[in-house]
Amino acid sequence: MTKKKRAAIIGLVAVAALAAGAYGLRGLHYRDRFLPDTSVLGVAVGGKTVAGANAAIKKHFDRVTYTLTEADQTVESVSGTKLGLDRDFHQPLAALLKKQNPWGFETVVLAGNAKADMLAVGDDTAITSYASSLAQRLNPQRTAPTDAKVVDRGDAYVIEKEKSGNQLDAKRLATAIQTAVAADQTQVDLTKAYVQPKLTADSAALKDAVAKLQKLGTLKATLTIQNHSVTIPTKTLHTWLSYTDGAVSVDQAAVKAYIQGINAQYGTYTKARQFKSTKRGTVTVPAGIYGWSIPSASESTKVTALIKAGEDFTHALAHVGSGYHEDGTDIGGTYIEVDKVNQHEWYYKNGQLVMDSAVVTGKPATPTPSGVFAIWAKQRNATLKGEDYATPVAYWMPINDTGVGLHDSPWQAQYGGTWYQAHGSHGCVNNPPAFIAKLFSVVDNGTPVIVF
Repeated sequence: MTKKKRAAIIGLVAVAALAAGAYGLRGLHYRDRFLPDTSVLGVAVGGKTVAGANAAIKKHFDRVTYTLTEADQTVESVSGTKLGLDRDFHQPLAALLKKQNPWGFETVVLAGNAKADMLAVGDDTAITSYASSLAQRLNPQRTAPTDAKVVDRGDAYVIEKEKSGNQLDAKRLATAIQTAVAADQTQVDLTKAYVQPKLTADSAALKDAVAKLQKLGTLKATLTIQNHSVTIPTKTLHTWLSYTDGAVSVDQAAVKAYIQGINAQYGTYTKARQFKSTKRGTVTVPAGIYGWSIPSASESTKVTALIKAGEDFTHALAHVGSGYHEDGTDIGGTYIEVDKVNQHEWYYKNGQLVMDSAVVTGKPATPTPSGVFAIWAKQRNATLKGEDYATPVAYWMPINDTGVGLHDSPWQAQYGGTWYQAHGSHGCVNNPPAFIAKLFSVVDNGTPVIVF
């Protein structure tokens, strides 16, 4: 080996030894220091110990100010101190340093989960509190978002698109601030923290609702009562239907009001009647206890259920009371007629006069009430009692709910004419004993009694 080659080899060995020594010294130096060019939350901490890095980060957040902007306008500025960022980062920095390879050459840039770990010191209580306070303070003057909804256009149901607002969602705002801090950004865009509509136009639930409402809104729904038929108009059906709280609903109160309207038109209870009398032609007789009506509460429940079922239907409305006939008649051909003007009583059966008699009605001070009543009981040998009397009778047939009825009256010297004016009853219809004995045997409970 020549002297030149030997010298070159010795030189290379010396250089390698020096490099190895320098590398070893570097590794020992960075065992408790961050590698050069290391950045933590935007703060250069290369060459610093944990304590030095902690001081540098705290100093950075002591003086940094975050600006909350909206449409290029500053809404509010807040210091890092107010956001609780002047805290002690010693623990997460120590953990970060342990992950560093002091013998390596790669710098450490805090990112991803490590950023989250740093920001988790103190559970971000200050940021969360600030975001909540700001949202509460600004939102009353801001516009809330509007959910997409189903609307009735008259001929069809459609989805009305949601509308954005500018109210702040405290959780979204806190996240936006945390993200800015982690990225060493000093501007926070508030538009990213807006409260979002809960329902959007592409909601499957809304689309399903439109389809169901469209079907229900075109139902052929028919209600029958006596010989009458009422088809619910499509426009009316539409006013009953809505989409609320995630479900299609039918306004049962509106259905009930509609059925009450049918009852007002066709029901007879509480209604005056036009009655063709024996001697006085057609007379108006006020309402009494006789008549029928539609039980709107129970019927509205049934009709609501039929509508929700989504199939065309014809429903016969129920009725309660007396006098209901499917042919549309009310009093019918079997009844007792009491004409107070003529002081006379007739009994008709199936349209044919069976028997009649003069009677005595109430005297002027205690007149027999007018109305369409009915015999609701038949009793033999009853005692009629009032404030100043107790009168036994052989035949008693009450016709209303105030104690008025038909009965025999053997104490009457005569019947008919004007005799009632001085010798009338306390309100009952006095019948001759022989006449009412026969009447009692042929009339049934429920027979209408028209008094006028």
